[in-house]
This record gives sequence, structure tokens and C-alpha cells, in this order.
Amino acid sequence: MDVFDCIESRRSVRSYDKKDVPKELIAQILVAGTYAPSAGNTQEWEFIVVKDRKIKEKLFESALRQEQIREAPVIIVVGANLKKIGLKYRERGKNVYSLQDTAACVQNMLLAANALGLGTCWIGAFDENKVSSAVQLPDEIRPMAMITVGFPLTYKKLPSPDRIPFERVSWQEKYGKELEWFMDYSKLTRFHWQPLDQQIEELSRRLKELKKEREELKEKESGFGNKLKDIFKKNKE
Repeated sequence: MDVFDCIESRRSVRSYDKKDVPKELIAQILVAGTYAPSAGNTQEWEFIVVKDRKIKEKLFESALRQEQIREAPVIIVVGANLKKIGLKYRERGKNVYSLQDTAACVQNMLLAANALGLGTCWIGAFDENKVSSAVQLPDEIRPMAMITVGFPLTYKKLPSPDRIPFERVSWQEKYGKELEWFMDYSKLTRFHWQPLDQQIEELSRRLKELKKEREELKEKESGFGNKLKDIFKKNKE
């Protein structure tokens, strides 16, 4: 799958088919995670692959009873080895880099799963102590995320969420200074985004076309109606 297609088509999937996820696909997802960038190439992430129903039930309870944890055939708990990152970067490594590194790792895994035809959901709302207890993490490993993995239900259509246009959150040289070039290049972006004024212009053009189509349709219907009247009139005569 083209990388931009993969990024654009990824969704948070919360309903899964009951069939199991082959081990070779899980392995590819884990490999993708290990190719994420990390501070000083520390690679402090660690993974626990969970299929056991009893453990999944504990994770379900630890994560505000989010139903997708029960439904998904596989749960991947992503942890950060704080001792490992702390040896090199001390408190900043533990409090900042560990979060950044595992987030990049998780995103790699989500995209890899999407490319493999699987659905995933990134879960961050959970009781860390309960998660650690459920999968028996040692003290130096902090649970950072859980990923539910499975084949999505094909009959459930996932909506395409709106995205804030990049020019609303991007600045040039300093905060608040608008990018001078975005109007020239917005149409060339991979995601075919258009500035708001161009969207309005396009919408106005489309509305005019629809109005014209409706008028033509009315004329045809009117002409057809007149023909029917003529036929009925002739039959009566």
C-alpha cells in the first residue's frame, strides 16, 4: 500500500471479526514498531502480546471497560523501559523521551496493521497499575499504550473524520505568522486539500451545476407530461 494511502485510510476500529490474527501478521506489526525513531537509538519499547481471555478481561477492567478490548482477538501492550532510557537521559528521558519514542512506535504499528488489512485502536485511557498487574510488568517498565488488533467487520462503515487544515496549525518562522506559500501548494498536496476560499468557490460552482441539472430535468418532465396529455386527448377523441 502506498504510504500516503495508508496514512489517509487508517481509522480507529472498535468492532472486530472473531477470527484469529495469524502470528506472521502480528510479527510484522511488532517489527514495524521497532523501526520507529527513538532518543539516542535507545529503543526502550517492550511489547506484551495478549490473547488470553482472562488477561483481556483484566485489561478491559483496567481501561474503563472499553468493549473493543474484549472483542479484539489480540491486544498489544506497549511499555517503556524507564531504567534503560533513564541511564542515558535521566529524568527527561523517563518523562519526555519515553512518551515520544513509544508514540512513534505505536503509530508505526497502526500503519503496518492497516497496510496488512487489519484494524486497530490506540488505547491510552487506563489504570497503569492494573495494566502492569494484569501482564506482570516489572517496576522499570511503564505501560504507555494498548493496541487492539483484529480483522475489522466489513459491514461496518467507518466515517472519515474531518481534519483541521494544515494552514490553521502551521506557522512560518514564529508562532502566529501565516505560511506565505500555502495557497500556491495546497492543491498539490497528496491529500488534495484546498483552502477554504477555494472550497467555497468549488461548492458554488457545483451548486450552479446542480441547479442547471434540476431545471433541465423539470423541462424534460414537463415535456413528457404534455405528451401524455396529448395522447390522452387523442384517445378521447
